[in-house]
Amino acid sequence: MTYNGRLVIDTDCHMQEYWDLDRTYKESIDPKYREKYERFSAAVRANQRQVAETGFGVGSGTSIWMGTVHAHPPVRAMGVADPFDVRQPFRGAGGRRTADGLDWERDHGRAIKAALGERRVDLSVNWDPALYLRDMDRAEIDIGVMFSSQSDNYCMLRDVGFEHALHEAYHHYMHDFCAQAHGRLYWLSNAVIRDAAASVADLTYWAERDDHYAGVFVPRCFPEGRLLDTPDLFPLWERSQELDLPIWVHGNPDHAPLTPGSTIMDNVDIRRMHRGWAAMTALGALIGGGVFDLYPRLRVALMENEAGWMPWFIEACDGSLRPGSPMTPNLKRTASEIVAGGQIFCGVDPGERLLGHCVEQLGEHPWLFTTDYPHLSGPWPDGVRQLTERTDLSESAKVAMLCENALRFFPRLAKK
Repeated sequence: MTYNGRLVIDTDCHMQEYWDLDRTYKESIDPKYREKYERFSAAVRANQRQVAETGFGVGSGTSIWMGTVHAHPPVRAMGVADPFDVRQPFRGAGGRRTADGLDWERDHGRAIKAALGERRVDLSVNWDPALYLRDMDRAEIDIGVMFSSQSDNYCMLRDVGFEHALHEAYHHYMHDFCAQAHGRLYWLSNAVIRDAAASVADLTYWAERDDHYAGVFVPRCFPEGRLLDTPDLFPLWERSQELDLPIWVHGNPDHAPLTPGSTIMDNVDIRRMHRGWAAMTALGALIGGGVFDLYPRLRVALMENEAGWMPWFIEACDGSLRPGSPMTPNLKRTASEIVAGGQIFCGVDPGERLLGHCVEQLGEHPWLFTTDYPHLSGPWPDGVRQLTERTDLSESAKVAMLCENALRFFPRLAKK
């Protein structure tokens, strides 16, 4: 492994905790919430109707709550007026149900093998660190930073205490998981965005107790649409700065918390193409709210949104957000100055066509290499090769993306 003698670091590795909630949460759930957790877990299993379904949503457009987390906004095929106009509805991988839900071991493996052949991922990587490391070796990756795939959905639960209990159980699971990975896996805690004090407590707790703890995962906005500039979150930014641990912002236009605009786009493909819009929502709030000026050592990364939007957006911020204006009283620097100062990072797909343009416009330092492993749509196991074989990037840019930028963003990785 390594590239030009430097570590290869994947800054976007998933833990698919929803594959089997009980393996992830049950052992460490707060006893106060154990009965509620049992009901929650049973409802999710009952709602996992096909392979790869999270079980958290109740389906397109339905208003019946089935014990899951939230309902998706209605979706529609493009070029038709209503969903019933589609003659051949989408059919998933077709997992079959057992008494406990889907037979994951049989049906998931069969579906993925048929779809991807030898590129398939064994779902057991989610509870076997040795298998996770095996796949990292195959992809020529030295270090992976892991986050939970669907936990930001939990902000839709009305009981904020139960949401925090789920996150706490997940943190203990990841502490044990990464402890078995020989220093090659690091993990992110889940912020309870409606309870900054709880998030600060979790950040402090794990920073003091786990060398493989790397920072905080924050969704792109609040569940009711409030943005990340709110002073409610200032204690989290302050504590992250004090501990020199970064904020890792991630989201998905198909699950909660939905960023503004996602709810009015009724086609799933259009929503997915607007992932950059969701990242702009988060970054614009942080820049305009003066968060980077109030906390000048805070580092923030925008993930799973490609990178091509960022040069345009930074230029747009320079033209629209005026430092010290009545609407941006905390802003002291332009967006370009903040980027140049090294506080803003962005995850990149190694095959993204506009990546060379991004480097040309904003420099080599903001970009973080990602594979989205073990998601099937990502570049694994070919992501490193895709990046190193590009002809529009210098060797220094490739080293920066594969290693140096990640070490600056995640300083704990530099201690390896």
